[in-house]
Amino acid sequence: MSDVQEPIHDGELVKFEGENAVTKYSDEDFALATKAGDYLPRVQLMTSNSDKCKKGDFPINHYALVRGKDFQDLGDSVDALVIAWRPKAIEMADAIIVDHDPNSEEFKRIQAKAGDANSGCMYGPEFLLYLPDQKEFATFFMGSKSSRNEAGNMRTRMHKAATLKSQELSNKHYSWFSPSIVSCSTPFDLPDQAELVEQKQKFENPPEPELEKDSGGDGERDR
Repeated sequence: MSDVQEPIHDGELVKFEGENAVTKYSDEDFALATKAGDYLPRVQLMTSNSDKCKKGDFPINHYALVRGKDFQDLGDSVDALVIAWRPKAIEMADAIIVDHDPNSEEFKRIQAKAGDANSGCMYGPEFLLYLPDQKEFATFFMGSKSSRNEAGNMRTRMHKAATLKSQELSNKHYSWFSPSIVSCSTPFDLPDQAELVEQKQKFENPPEPELEKDSGGDGERDR
């Protein structure tokens, strides 16, 4: 058996010229083709507690647009249109259980466990956003204690533009970063009205309860 390894070809092996050099489909077409069913991507602040930041795979205190296991860097601030909100409780165990009815026994069970260390349970408001730079709809879950304290500032921006940033918080023992929501001063184009209405209706009428099989492996964990 030969010990000689085959060379790895990492460069382009073929070249097209003229009109054949132009890709027929756009980045937007690719995003649509790879979208995971009816689930929208989520926006998440990646703090030093996140697994990817600990490994050096993602900038600390940058926002990510998460699609399954793909994390797109959005930078340290994100402009968005705030469209709608709904309650959400999530338990991240072998199966990921999501409930949006704050009066249900499942929601209350998850809510009660959320304060326990390493419970994998969170609850809070989840917002439907439109990201003009990416031309995409996404969700943003404010499920930690710090995020819930900031959620009122997001709700006051309902049907308006908001900018998502981060802020440093601390107590006697720790300091950490959490979302900060401020007014947006940057003008941007709005999404198609028909799609806006469709996404809002789907967001406000989720199945009960939901079972998500894969969270992408790096959920929000700030305090």
